[in-house]
Amino acid sequence: MMKLWISLFAAGLLGACSAIPEPIQVADEQPLVAYATALEQPEATRGGTARWGGIIAEVTNSDTGTVIEVVNFDLQSWGRPVTGDQSSGRFRAKLTGFVDPVVYQQGSLVTFTGTVGEPETGTIGEYNYLFPVLQVTGKYLWPARKEPTRVEVNYDALWYRHYYYTRPFYPRPFYIPGPVMKEGVKNTNDQ
Repeated sequence: MMKLWISLFAAGLLGACSAIPEPIQVADEQPLVAYATALEQPEATRGGTARWGGIIAEVTNSDTGTVIEVVNFDLQSWGRPVTGDQSSGRFRAKLTGFVDPVVYQQGSLVTFTGTVGEPETGTIGEYNYLFPVLQVTGKYLWPARKEPTRVEVNYDALWYRHYYYTRPFYPRPFYIPGPVMKEGVKNTNDQ
């Protein structure tokens, strides 16, 4: 029996190690470059391995490849971006080949792995911006989460209905059996 528990525990540990989707996994001993570090020290981080993700802002296809502009957000331990009110900036993910903008549409959550490249200057609206670049080796498009269906039941009618038939706040009388004494019968031990 103990061997069964040990094997189940080992299987659980191995299952926990593979929580990150296969396309965006990297070797365990390989350190990852943080987005903030690549933004502050672009020369020192060039060529390092990184895993960044966020919300797709724009997809541009050309003959040389695809550039996906991503609004960066921190990642959960399994690689999914945690969206919020403020982002830490934007980066450009460069891929070889064609990526369909209908599949990788604006507003979708995505995570990339790859090597940090030389930053590029560009604009966001009228604002000049220095984009960190990620030469993509792995990508994962996260499926949209479905909101759980909420069902609200108004219990008011049930509460009042039950109130008339039972007394919920008062203790109910319990029958406790005891010895039966009949009048007129003398107990012989009392003499």
